[in-house]
Amino acid sequence: MTHSIPEDAGYYLDEFDGPKFWDHVSLHGGTDYLNDPLARLGADAGQCWEWTGWTSTGYGRINLFGNAVPAHVVGFREFGGKIPAGYDIDHLCRNVACVRFDHLEPVTHQENVNRGKRGRQGETHCRHGHEYTAENTGMQRNKGTLIRVCKACRRAHQQAATARRKAK
Repeated sequence: MTHSIPEDAGYYLDEFDGPKFWDHVSLHGGTDYLNDPLARLGADAGQCWEWTGWTSTGYGRINLFGNAVPAHVVGFREFGGKIPAGYDIDHLCRNVACVRFDHLEPVTHQENVNRGKRGRQGETHCRHGHEYTAENTGMQRNKGTLIRVCKACRRAHQQAATARRKAK
C-alpha cells in the first residue's frame, strides 16, 4: 500500500514485522492534520497515514510478537516514541485510523477521554450526516453516562434489526 517506508522509521519493528506493518499503511491521501496550521506547506506534510489493515471499532490492529497490538501504538513507537506506564496514545488529528507518529501523543487515560468529549461537543451532525436538531436528537445512557443520539440513525438501526428478525 505504501510506496516506501519513511527513512526515519525502524526503532521498534524488525525486518520481518516492519514490512508487515507498512504494507497496511497508506502514506498518501489521508486527511489533513486538523490542528496544524503549517500542514499545507509541504506536499505530504500533515496528512494522516491511514491504517488499511484489520480494524476494531475503527482503530487499527496488527498481530506482532504473538499479540494483537493497536496499530497507532506501533506507529508511535516505530519512530522512537516512549509511552509512560499507565498512559494512552491520543490521536491529535481525531482520526482513529491514523498511525502517523507526529499526530499521536501519550496522555493519561482521563485526558484522552476529556479530549474525545471536547472534540465531539461542537459537532452539528452525526457520523452519518444527520443534523442534530431538537426533533432529531435524543439522550441515552451508555455505561452510566448520558450521551446524545441521532434519532434517525436509531430508527434505521431498529428497522434493520426488525427486518433481520422477520427474514429468519
